Amino acid sequence: MYFIYVIGIVYVALSIYFRLKKPKSLVVMIETPYSGDIDRNVRYLLLCMAEAGMLYNELPYATHSYMTQHPRCKTMYVSDYDPKWNVWTRESAIEAGQRMRHRCDRTVFYIDLGWSNGMKAALVYCQLHGLPYEIRRLNYKNLEWKIPFMSEEFSEAIINLENYEHMLE
Repeated sequence: MYFIYVIGIVYVALSIYFRLKKPKSLVVMIETPYSGDIDRNVRYLLLCMAEAGMLYNELPYATHSYMTQHPRCKTMYVSDYDPKWNVWTRESAIEAGQRMRHRCDRTVFYIDLGWSNGMKAALVYCQLHGLPYEIRRLNYKNLEWKIPFMSEEFSEAIINLENYEHMLE
């Protein structure tokens, strides 16, 4: 869990830095898988948000980065199937995300872990409403150089994601 805090702190610091340095940043909605292996998927989401901020000078937003947090313990994320602890219902979170999607400059889909049903629905929504979108994969090599002071944990996370990617082929 320490890894998640470090990525979060780095992301916030660099987002502020880029906002001050280059005021015209695009606000992007990040779409990644959430359900399933939630711990892995949240780490992946944070890497995608870090990449968007650091490599693309974007201001990333992801509904499932905060609407899925446990109400009593902000380091835990709640399963879609555990409504007892979820402050937001799945439907209200999706609706809030769709409203926000119209305010973002574009939606970015990261597909290293495949397409979830929610991502597919978001893609259809973008197409139906004529909203701009982009499909990406994490740029592992460039991102690692941007975060040299956490290379051991970062490399381990990248290796885990690369190993998972081979299972998709």
